[in-house]
Amino acid sequence: FVRADCNDAAWRAGEAWLKSSEPALVVCGPPGAGKTHFAHALVEGVDAATLTADALAAAPYGDGVAIIDNMPAADPRAFLDAFETGAGEGRRFVLAGEGHPSLWAMGLKDLRTRLEAAPRASLADPDEALIRAVIAKGFRDRQVAVAPSVIEYAAPRLPRTFAAARAFVALADRTALEEKRKITTPFVQKLLDNLSEGGPAA
Repeated sequence: FVRADCNDAAWRAGEAWLKSSEPALVVCGPPGAGKTHFAHALVEGVDAATLTADALAAAPYGDGVAIIDNMPAADPRAFLDAFETGAGEGRRFVLAGEGHPSLWAMGLKDLRTRLEAAPRASLADPDEALIRAVIAKGFRDRQVAVAPSVIEYAAPRLPRTFAAARAFVALADRTALEEKRKITTPFVQKLLDNLSEGGPAA
């Protein structure tokens, strides 16, 4: 997870939740906004388990924080019962999903009340600055040195999603290795031109 201006308010909301006694934090946002990465980064160093919404209703998950990253559950009543039981035992939840959290209740009033009352971290689509940061981190993680001009050229020409940024880094790294070339601005220009013309994306 990479912090930037566009997700700073969400991160601060998450930090405030960690310090509170609230049982649940709601993390919402559009597809590809980084909700799962956000949830895992927030509870890093804390005993946590990642479950599906339906798995929470099917069986106890143990102590610590439960990260539910695919809200809503298929059976909202069973989910609410499991949530209430866990909250009553002092367990905590990070509930992540797309769309407005009230819709996750699927018409169940008690669950909707719970979701709307919970602290919320709302993530937006990444801005260009965050895409640049994700590309830079991707190359660093692969121990690939690229000039800042490469990142400045690529960022505004990619779809503004984390998936697109990561796919670009992987493709550039792999193609450079195959062609035994350095990742330069002309190299990236040709790579992106090929993609826009329908060339291989992966």
